[in-house]
Amino acid sequence: MSGGLFFNQLVQRVPNEETFAHLLRLMIQVPEDRREAQQRMKAFVRFLEGLIASQQVQRARLQPARVPFFQSIWWHIQAQDRWPIFYVDIRRALMAESVSDASSPDPIEAYFSFCTHFLALAQELGISPWELEHLCRWFVRQHLSPGVVREEKHHAVSSRMSKQPPLPKQSCLLTRRMEVKSKQPPDEKESGELIVCRTHLQWLLAKIGHKVGCQVWIAASDHGKACNNERLGDLSLPSLPILADSTFQKMIGKIDVLWFKEQDIVAAYEIEQACTDVSISLLRLSDLKGLFSDCHMNLCLVAPQDRFEKIRFELSRPVFQAYNMQKHCALINEELLLGQEEHILRWANSPAVIGELICSSKGSNNGCT
Repeated sequence: MSGGLFFNQLVQRVPNEETFAHLLRLMIQVPEDRREAQQRMKAFVRFLEGLIASQQVQRARLQPARVPFFQSIWWHIQAQDRWPIFYVDIRRALMAESVSDASSPDPIEAYFSFCTHFLALAQELGISPWELEHLCRWFVRQHLSPGVVREEKHHAVSSRMSKQPPLPKQSCLLTRRMEVKSKQPPDEKESGELIVCRTHLQWLLAKIGHKVGCQVWIAASDHGKACNNERLGDLSLPSLPILADSTFQKMIGKIDVLWFKEQDIVAAYEIEQACTDVSISLLRLSDLKGLFSDCHMNLCLVAPQDRFEKIRFELSRPVFQAYNMQKHCALINEELLLGQEEHILRWANSPAVIGELICSSKGSNNGCT
């Protein structure tokens, strides 16, 4: 059911037009914050559920599960940068939901989880919500069959809000490269490769850091981003411990992820992808090594296998040879890290786990030499 059809059903089926008009005026006003938005959606749903419970109208006619989609349209018109429209195909591109499950998440909670992922990804990619919407539609056309999208639409419409289970764990679909590869024949793996979300890697490194007893710092500019329904800022120290003078302190604070033990840095991670400049990351790690030359710490670049040659070339430059960065900088295979994510999060008990990943990378000829 489209937004227009839903509105027509509301006008035709709600008995008291005056009450409905007053409620509608309140519902379509753009909310100030997420809390107010949730309250408005829940109030609208309660109103519709009350009509259904009193048998004034049939559930099939009103479909309260459509409320998030309907309200998000009005909010988006007034504040495009804050409230994306809850389109099924856009959600499908961003959220790793299984449409074949027998249950679906609460539509209201699902919308706000979608908002978090959508806005964080738009910020990270440096594009407008409108541009991300079109990118998602392109992704759906390229990677998802029409039957899958139709099945999700049917499933969402038929779900009943009063019997919804808790919101399941969700993650950015663009982070599932390893899963997609493992399900494809060898000759299709290359064409099916997805972009790994940098935010997911930061989230994973932070979770591992906490698991092995470290304090974690995540680059301040990324604190507002989210992965698996967790803000990166909630996984990070609120402020970076004082490590150097203000100039270098600011530089250190831009490193993607830092692990601390008793105020000492034990590991630093920069995440490299096709769209990033590896020399900037290497300069940050090089400066960190120069500032704390007497300290033992792991300086790590997390990168896809196909970026290793480029990184090795950059490490051969004189500016990095002066600090012997080819020796001190270690490569972590992004695919290997993601492939062992579940195992590491379950069993890791020491910061030495990163050494094991580095050794594994070197063992497969993926590390720095």
